Amino acid sequence: LKVVAGQRGLDLVINSSDTYRPGMALTGFIELFTVDQLQIIGNTEMEYLRSLSPHKRRQALEIIYQFEIPCVLLTGRGGRMVPELRQLAEEYGVPLLRSEFDTTKFNHLFHFYLDDVFAPQIVLHGTLIDVHGIGLLFKGRSAIGKSEVGLDLVERGHRLVADDSVFVTRKSQGIL
Repeated sequence: LKVVAGQRGLDLVINSSDTYRPGMALTGFIELFTVDQLQIIGNTEMEYLRSLSPHKRRQALEIIYQFEIPCVLLTGRGGRMVPELRQLAEEYGVPLLRSEFDTTKFNHLFHFYLDDVFAPQIVLHGTLIDVHGIGLLFKGRSAIGKSEVGLDLVERGHRLVADDSVFVTRKSQGIL
């Protein structure tokens, strides 16, 4: 990602791995507009903005900038950026970023990364062994032999995943 404008807003917080494409909001329909998500302006939205006069374009963009949005992102290599995007990003202090990825690819990578960042995590005291592709977690009080059991399994060809501190993260679809 490259910061294009709105650097003073770089401390704004993104609380969701979801993204929103504000195509309908740019036309004035804001009943379903989601303000707490990263706003992606792809080729479709950019072509729509280019079709408007500078005055109408500014009005359309002010519809989304009136809300407390965390960030606006331009995707793809799709030609020149309309100047009003940069101006409003600076005025409202909202970061305007650019990605060379197309919208679909960026969405995929963004969701993958932030789903991991936002995933609930806990640290357990124990030993985790991979036995034929299934994780076995040995838990219990200190010095009862969890590590020794794990080492016995490792000697039999299974893999040690973690010993003492096991970080468990809940990924999407219930995967731990």
